[in-house]
Amino acid sequence: MSIWDIFILIGGLALFIYGMLMMNKNLTAIAGEKMKSVMLTLTKSRPRGFLTGLGITMINQSSSATTVLEAALVGTGLMTFYQSIAVTMGAEVGSTFLPHIVALPGVKELAPIIIGVSYFSTLVFKKQRNINIAYVFLGFGLLFLGMGMMSGSVKPLRTYQPFLDFMVAIEKPILGMLFGIAFVMIIQSSGALAGLTIAMAVTNTITLEQAIPINVGATVGTVSTVVIASLALNWEAKRAAYWHVMSQAIGGLIAFILLMTYVDGERVFIWLTKWVTAAVFQTDNVARQIAVGFTLVPLIKVILIFGIPKLLTLIVALFEKIFPVRESEKPFGVTYLQDKLVDGNVDIALEVAKKEILIAADFVKDMFGKIDLAFKNKDMKLIDEICETDSKVDILHKAIIIFLAKISQKELGEEETKRSMNYLYIENELESIGDVVDKNLMVMARKMVNLNLTFSEQGSNELAELHGKVMENINRMVIALKKENVLLAKEIKEVYSDVNETHYQRLHIERLHKGLQVSIDTSSIHLDVINYYARINERVAYIADRILWIKKKFSDVE
Repeated sequence: MSIWDIFILIGGLALFIYGMLMMNKNLTAIAGEKMKSVMLTLTKSRPRGFLTGLGITMINQSSSATTVLEAALVGTGLMTFYQSIAVTMGAEVGSTFLPHIVALPGVKELAPIIIGVSYFSTLVFKKQRNINIAYVFLGFGLLFLGMGMMSGSVKPLRTYQPFLDFMVAIEKPILGMLFGIAFVMIIQSSGALAGLTIAMAVTNTITLEQAIPINVGATVGTVSTVVIASLALNWEAKRAAYWHVMSQAIGGLIAFILLMTYVDGERVFIWLTKWVTAAVFQTDNVARQIAVGFTLVPLIKVILIFGIPKLLTLIVALFEKIFPVRESEKPFGVTYLQDKLVDGNVDIALEVAKKEILIAADFVKDMFGKIDLAFKNKDMKLIDEICETDSKVDILHKAIIIFLAKISQKELGEEETKRSMNYLYIENELESIGDVVDKNLMVMARKMVNLNLTFSEQGSNELAELHGKVMENINRMVIALKKENVLLAKEIKEVYSDVNETHYQRLHIERLHKGLQVSIDTSSIHLDVINYYARINERVAYIADRILWIKKKFSDVE
C-alpha cells in the first residue's frame, strides 16, 4: 500500500464523515426546531419513547446527538430519567440505519450524479428548506464518494502480509472490540467506522468475522461524545448520559458473549448475522451482513431487555446503586408550591402561588434581557441558554396553573377569588411572553446565525432602542407585581405607547427605499422582531391591568 493510497483512504474517510455531518446539519435545520417538542410529546410511554429515539436518530444519524438532547431535557425536568431509558435504546438502534444505505450495491457509482445535481440545485433553489434538502443529498453524494475512495485505496491491503496478520488478530473478539472502541473515540462516529469496514468488505479486504468485533467495539466507543457533552449538565442529566454508557456496555457484553459462544464450529453472533441477512434481505453479500451485524448489537439487547421486564428492573436497580439520585440536585421544579397548602390557609396558598409566579417573571425578564445581545453577537450558546430558560418557565407554568385550579375549587371569598383569577391571567401572560421569545424570536436568531445575516448598524441601533423600552416596562412589571404597586402599574400603562411599532417599521422601510442591501437581506426578520417586541409590550401592559385589578375592590371589577 503506497503513501498515495493512505492519503486517499484518509481523504475518503474525511469525505464520508463530512457527508454525514452535512446530512445531520441540514436534516436538523429542516426538522431540528421540532425535535425538542416531538421528544417531549412522544415519550410518555416506553414503546413511544423507543420509537421516538429511533425516528429522531434515523434523521440525525447520531445516537450521541439524540442522547445529548435527551440529557438536557432531563436536566431541566421536562423529561424524567425513566422516560429517557427507552429513548436512548431507540437512538442506539436508529444510529445503525446509515450503513444499510451504504451497503446498497452500486451506490458508489451514483455519487458524481448525486453531487452534481444536488450542488447546482442549491444555486437554483430560493427557499431555505429546499436548499437544506439539496444539501442533504449533497451530503449523501459526498458520503458515497468517500466510500468509493476508501474501497479503491484499500485494495492493495489484500496482499499486504503485515495487514493480513493484524486482521487475523482482530478476529479475536476482545482485540477487535478494543480496536473499534479506540478508533471511534478518535473519529467520533461509529457509522463512519461501519462504512469503512463495508468499503473494505466490498474489495474482499476484510471478512465478516473481522468486521463484526470492530463494529461491536464501535457502538461502545460512541459513549465518549455523550459523556463529554454531559460534563456541564446537572447530575440528573449526567445520569441520563451514564445510562447511555451502561446501555452500550450491556450491548457490547451481550455481543461479546455471543462472539465467544460457538454453534457447529461457528460463533453464534456470526451465525445469527448470516441467518438474519439471508432471511430478511435474501442475500449472502458480506457488505449487507456487516450492516446487519451492526444493527444486531443494539437490537438483541433491546429485545432481551424489553422482552424480559424483570431484567430491565434488575439493570435499573443496579444503575441506581451506581448512580443514585442526589436529593440536593433534583430536576428543576417549583420551590414553594405544595398541595397540602391548598387544604390549609387559602391566603398562604395564594401567597406561595404569587412567589412562584415571581420566579417565572424573573426568568422571563432574564430571557428578554438577553435577546438583543443574542441577535448582535449571533451567539448560539446564548440562544440555547434563553431557550433552556423557557423550558423552566414552562415547568413552572404547568405547576402554577394546576395549583391555582385546585385553589379555585375551594370556597373562596371575594378577595381570594379576585387574586386567584388575576394570578391565573398573569401567569398565562408570562408563559406567553416566554413562548414568543423561545418559539419566535429565538427561531429568527438561529436563522440569522445559520444564514450569516447581520442587521444594518442603524437598524440594529433602532432594535436595541425598542428592546430597551420594552425591557424597562418588563422591569417595572416585575417590581409592580412583587409590591402590588399601583403607581408603577399605571406608569406602565402611561409609557405603553412609547413602543411605537409603526415608527420603527417606517424607519426600516425608508432604508429599503434607499436600496441598502443589508436591510433588504434582513427585512422580514427585522419587521418580525419589531412586531414581536410590540406584542410582548402589549402583554406586559395587560399584566399591569391585572395588577390594578388586584388592588381594586371586588365590586368594581367588571
